[in-house]
Parts: sequence; C-alpha cells; structure tokens
Amino acid sequence: MGNVSPTERALDIIELLADHPEGLAISDIARRLKIPESIAHRLLSILVSRVFAVHNEVTQHYRLAIRTAALGLRFFGNIGLNEVCQPIINRLAHSTGEFIRICAAENGELVWIASAQGSLEGLRYDPTMEAGPALHATANGRAWLSTLDGNDALGQVRRLGFILPRNYERSIVTKEQELSEELHRVRVAGYAISADESVIGIAALAAPIPDKNGGPALGSVSVAGPTVRMTPARIKAIVPDMLSAARELSEIWPIPRVKKVSTIASSELNGYRA
Repeated sequence: MGNVSPTERALDIIELLADHPEGLAISDIARRLKIPESIAHRLLSILVSRVFAVHNEVTQHYRLAIRTAALGLRFFGNIGLNEVCQPIINRLAHSTGEFIRICAAENGELVWIASAQGSLEGLRYDPTMEAGPALHATANGRAWLSTLDGNDALGQVRRLGFILPRNYERSIVTKEQELSEELHRVRVAGYAISADESVIGIAALAAPIPDKNGGPALGSVSVAGPTVRMTPARIKAIVPDMLSAARELSEIWPIPRVKKVSTIASSELNGYRA
C-alpha cells in the first residue's frame, strides 16, 4: 500500500461505498482504489465486524451499514444543527416554494448538512443527500470558491481536476480560464447560478455563507427547482431572500452547542436531569 496507512484505506472504502448504496463487489472496490483484493478483504472484514459495513451473502456485495449514517445523524443532533439551521431554511423554502440545501465547508470540500422542500405539489426537485457538490460544476461549489483567493480557488479544483461525478450530466466550466471568469461573475453578483448542468431540467442559485471574521465562506445555501420555473425574473425575486438567509446562517455559525451541552452535564452532576 506504499505510504498509505490501513486507516486511510479503510476511510477510502467508506467514502467509496457512500456513493454506492447498492454495494460493490470486493473486486470492484480493489480496482477502484487500486489496492490488492487481499488488503481490501482484510479492511472490509474489520468494517463488517464493527458494523460499519454489511456483506450480502447472496450478491457478495459490500455496502455501508445504517450505523455509519446514524453516527453522522448523532453528530448533527449533538451540535444542535436542526435547532438553529432548519427554521431558517424552512422559511426560505416556504417563501420560494423550491428545494433548499445548506453545505458546510470542511477541508477544502463541501458537505450537505440540511435541506428543506418548499414545493408541495406539481413539478419539484427532490434529490437525495449524496456526496457533497462538485466545486467547479455546481452553484454551491462556485459560490463557495468565489470567496477564496483566485489561486486558492484554482488549487482546490486542481486537487480533483475538472472531473464530473458519475451522476452529473455536464458542466459549463471545463478548464481553469473558464473557472476564473465564472468566479469573477459570481463575486460581482454575490451569488452563483447553475442551469442544466449536474441535472438536466434543474436550475439552482447559491449564495456563500459569509465568515464573520472575513475568511472564506463557511459554506453555501442554495435554491433549486425546475428550469421552467426558474426564469430570470423569478431568480431576481428569489435572490434577496436567499442572501438574507445566508447572512442569518452566518450569524449563528459556528453552532453554539458546546455551552448548552456543558450546562446539561453540570446539572446532571448536581443530581438534576434535563
């Protein structure tokens, strides 16, 4: 495995299986991660024994266990994510009648953390919360990149290249010059737009969630819906509410949960239970 540790390879397997809920054969896992099948089998056996993965005896496929997702949900619950973020995006979903999502920036990537559906009938966009958005090919990604220094933004995209995830249709940005020009437009406008890119027939606009300390955006908030509804006039009407939501999210970030948890722990030590 060269200089790559078994721990890193195990995490690679978890990330790979997260994109394949139907599971993968051990040969596919080994091929995609460029490791011997014997090593893949050893690591998968550990994940299965710890109930982070499940082995289907019929198909011989490995997939992530529900426990893995539950850990993420437990983490979000402990930091109070829904308590503070959900009301804000629920209001935005209600005012726009479209699908709202929030991304958080972490280690140069964006991760989906919350969503709200505003369309109750008719045409609606209702995607699953899979891996975070591709930085160069989505409104969320370009909104966040626009808050980085030009060279830093290009560097973040260079790490993975202009490669589209398997479920993406296309991207209007395919090289560095196009990315630089698009990010300049986003900086001037204050928000990013993507139409018929990752999903044909869907348009999205996204605003960066500002960092109160003046650093790169903390993440982004987006509004997405069918292209036939997301006309220029309607996008213009939605933008103020979206920007307002981004500012409101900035005010409550980072989520102030530590103090609350400490208070509860202290009361329990004194014989009280919340």
